[in-house]
Amino acid sequence: MFLDDEISIWWCLGDTWRCTPSEAFGLWSVILFYATTLFVTMIHSCIQHHNGTAERDEEATRRHVTKDVGDDLGLAFLVVFYFFSFAAGSLLWVAAGVYWVHPIQNWQLQLIGSAILVACVFLFVAVHVSMGENWSPEPEQKARHQLVTHGVFRWARHPMYAVFLWASIGTLLATLNWLLAWCVFGSVLVTLRRIETEERILVELYGGQYLEYRQRVSALGPPWRCLGFDGEIRLPPAEEGGEEEEKDLITSADAGEEAQGVHRALLRQRKSSSS
Repeated sequence: MFLDDEISIWWCLGDTWRCTPSEAFGLWSVILFYATTLFVTMIHSCIQHHNGTAERDEEATRRHVTKDVGDDLGLAFLVVFYFFSFAAGSLLWVAAGVYWVHPIQNWQLQLIGSAILVACVFLFVAVHVSMGENWSPEPEQKARHQLVTHGVFRWARHPMYAVFLWASIGTLLATLNWLLAWCVFGSVLVTLRRIETEERILVELYGGQYLEYRQRVSALGPPWRCLGFDGEIRLPPAEEGGEEEEKDLITSADAGEEAQGVHRALLRQRKSSSS
């Protein structure tokens, strides 16, 4: 079949032991997705700085991004393991050849991976459009923050992370290169650790309104509920004089009684953890 016929190696940038149209589609779809993420991120960041919407609440952000020692050690271990495993794979590639990191070709799987990556390109742009001035390249509380629940946020509370997760799967299928896939997937694992911090910020900002939304919509979409990002939220310890603020969060929240009850339970959890 045409998609499995051998073509010039230059279509695959010399990155394979046998270049086919499906191999080339897979490789260029990977380049398309990650080039798009870089370009769109840079453009959105420039727009925010130009419009003055990049400002953040420094005190609130610092309070939520502060982690305990256990979390720091866990992240450090993950980063070290990621670095050395990637370095070992790269040495294997150089010493033994590309076949050891890309041992098989399957044009059907590679076309499926290419399709996933192309879909992720459009979804990534859609996330940026939906977030508008609320987008930030890191977990932080914006000076002007709004809760976004429309567009792709109707299917996932953190759709950008879901896009990266699907893109890592697409990269594996499109290239069938386990080293390239691990390069992407390892960074996604580190990125997903942001979810807990962002959830705490959103609960503090929107209280029961966000909790009601959280009950309806999965963090990364229905297929990924098994990853555990829809469980209990760990709130930071209550600060002195924080009871009045917590009361305001409950009374001002535009949510149903069930969500209010969940919110009160979380606040009780916060008080008990600080005592």
